Amino acid sequence: MKITHTVGSFGKASYGLGSISIGLAKAQLELGEDISVWSSDTEETILWSSENYGFPRERLFGFPQTFPFIKASCKEIRKASNDKSIDIVHQHSLWTSQSIITSILRDNGAKTIIAAHGTLAEHTLENSKLKKKIALSLFERRNLEKASVLHATSEYEIEDFRRLGLKNPIAYIENGVGSKALLEKGNGDQFKSKYHLPKDKKVLLYLSRITPKKGLDMLLPAVSELQEKFNEWILVIVGNNEFNYQPEVEAMINALQLNDKVFIIEPQFGAAKYNVFEASDFFILPSYSEGSPMVIVEALAYGLPVITTKSSSWRDLNDFHTGFWVDINKDHIKQALKSMTDLSDEELNQYSNNAKKLIKKKYLWDEISKKTIELYEWIAFKGDKPDFIY
Repeated sequence: MKITHTVGSFGKASYGLGSISIGLAKAQLELGEDISVWSSDTEETILWSSENYGFPRERLFGFPQTFPFIKASCKEIRKASNDKSIDIVHQHSLWTSQSIITSILRDNGAKTIIAAHGTLAEHTLENSKLKKKIALSLFERRNLEKASVLHATSEYEIEDFRRLGLKNPIAYIENGVGSKALLEKGNGDQFKSKYHLPKDKKVLLYLSRITPKKGLDMLLPAVSELQEKFNEWILVIVGNNEFNYQPEVEAMINALQLNDKVFIIEPQFGAAKYNVFEASDFFILPSYSEGSPMVIVEALAYGLPVITTKSSSWRDLNDFHTGFWVDINKDHIKQALKSMTDLSDEELNQYSNNAKKLIKKKYLWDEISKKTIELYEWIAFKGDKPDFIY
């Protein structure tokens, strides 16, 4: 089969979509499939992505925007219009020109799968609400309705699709990581020294965008109310400032008198990210809205236990004793933090071991990619219907 993945970007600023789309594409390539990945990226970003992910440069295609307002490229539109050889298009995320490209390739005969990756969650739809309503009416609803299959990476995304009134079959297939991620090793002392972090404290890591939907306004008050319990810990926030939200976070830290317990650090990529993981003892993502956050899978693969909210489907954290999956509010986050600080070093180590076991059991691309190929064969060649279709 000739398979094309489309995504807005697979570079540093892709917020996990790069590692998802290329991670899946790489695993499918290793199964012997004919794979390419299309994006709106520049040559510089393509070269970085090829090196960072170990993916063949000749299979990555970037089409820098000709029309920035709709993030579209004349060159990509022409290529899609003339290409009738593609069997499967797997689109990652919505609201970009890639939806238009998917529609063109569908009209040329390709079967299409669309993964929303959290972009249809109720909280997310409230951001840029007018623009999304316009996009839905102009092209996005038709693109979704005409998809052969919708791809949900969490149970909540199944609900998101149905709430929009979509009747398509839905494939529930989680995100994953490559098996190499289980072997990565960083230098935690180097990270702590570089950013002058206290070396005698345990680290609770937040690594994601610094943006309103990620729940820092719940996390910081929860930490404040646990000041005494939190004495042996610090919270390290690693991420980029989105919507100029970082000054608000800094104001909260000052108002709550957390300056000696909370540190904000610039985004970390590649080997530097593994240094952050190595320096950390627990991971937290207290979000209001998510799809299936890639950073949680990456943290677990490194052996970090995780606290996250029920904005995404992470019941496994409780079931496999590798963290805490809690309701979306400050009090439940506070209770999880208290439980975390009560863990002995031996218990922390067991949670870490459980994290790696969970990834090996359920979240490696090696096995997940086989499910996607089964899905493609079903829609392209009328094979047996997979048991993960809803």
